[in-house]
Amino acid sequence: MSQDNPDQPSPLSPEDLALARELTAVREQRQHLYEKLDSSLKALFSHCEWRITSHKNGLTELVVVCPNLTIYKRLYKRSETIHNRFQEGVNAKHTRFQLSCPKSFKAFYEHEIEWGDGNGMD
Repeated sequence: MSQDNPDQPSPLSPEDLALARELTAVREQRQHLYEKLDSSLKALFSHCEWRITSHKNGLTELVVVCPNLTIYKRLYKRSETIHNRFQEGVNAKHTRFQLSCPKSFKAFYEHEIEWGDGNGMD
């Protein structure tokens, strides 16, 4: 009779641990951004699907998908503020903010900022 118990969880692999660290970092970035938003932006964000993704090439991206054109327009008017708050909350020299409303093909905004060598933005 084997001593292996198939119901017992196996130890976490290095890949599992790396994924757990990545998820924790993204959750913290998301919370930090949300805390930096004023109450009106928090209310608008609560109607949207949004995520922060850090890519291996150094890009950190905020994607916000709006449920309707009214919310899209309100967020679009504040897009610079949103991107600035996002940049303040991530440790990245390359960020992208993407705002869209699937109900309208024209309702798509994207802004990317990249600066190098720690000299600040040009």
